[in-house]
Amino acid sequence: MHSRWMATQKDSHLKVTASSNKEEFSGLSPSYRDSLNLTFGCKHYKRNCKLIAACCNKLYTCRLCHNDVVNHIMDRKDTTKMMCMNCLKIQPIGPTCSTASCNNLSMARYYCRICKLFDDEREIYHCPYCNLCRVGKGLGIDYFHCMICNACMSRSLTVHICREKCFEDNCPICHEYIFTSNSPVKALPCGHLMHSECFQDYTCIHYTCPICSKSLGDMQVYFEMLDAFLAEEQIPEEYSGKTQLMHRKFWQLLARIFRSYCAMIVKREEVLLSIGSITSVLIVVPTIRGSCDWNP
Repeated sequence: MHSRWMATQKDSHLKVTASSNKEEFSGLSPSYRDSLNLTFGCKHYKRNCKLIAACCNKLYTCRLCHNDVVNHIMDRKDTTKMMCMNCLKIQPIGPTCSTASCNNLSMARYYCRICKLFDDEREIYHCPYCNLCRVGKGLGIDYFHCMICNACMSRSLTVHICREKCFEDNCPICHEYIFTSNSPVKALPCGHLMHSECFQDYTCIHYTCPICSKSLGDMQVYFEMLDAFLAEEQIPEEYSGKTQLMHRKFWQLLARIFRSYCAMIVKREEVLLSIGSITSVLIVVPTIRGSCDWNP
């Protein structure tokens, strides 16, 4: 009850303060990331200000809130004005409120003057090579920028397969542009990329890259399990003894095709079942079934 009364008192005060600005802007009101604790922000960011979108001259807490409700994309770098949600005053964008009543109230712990980004919760840094803000402590701390891939990567990936401008592409699953995406990205062994969430869903039913068809991991254990399973199968009595080995050169060709398909060499003897004058070849294609226990 006490928190509700505080929220009512604060909202009534803000409405009175906003009346002087109604001629210039309509809908001046604060938004909350946590309405119970009266924490300013939105579902995307914790911050004490709203932005005036240069494209439509309307107030939004962040560019993502703007993009969720309109049919065009907001360019955050074009933003020049903001509204302090404590005093509801429209002012030039900056790290603190310029009104005397707010006493230099900080709009957020992190502010980027290039990207016009405010955030009060996460560790964020601006990469001068990407010309974007990235989540992390900074270049040389927990991330580095690969000049060939033109992307920021975790320092644990210092040794990786470089693909020129590999981040400047769409996720092969959801087709969102990866370079500016807010979702975590996973690098595949072949060098291609996809969102981590898309990867989790995709590997429930597939084990090869959707772009180049190379294996997403070491499938040796899985193939050995298949070999053991097939070894237990009994050849029908009517076909008993009617087997022939593949020709060596044919198997070498098949091995090369299989290597390019799943990035591994399989050396084994195979048999063909001869049924009358027709030779039927059974090709077993391994798939991942059930839960996603295998995560390369």
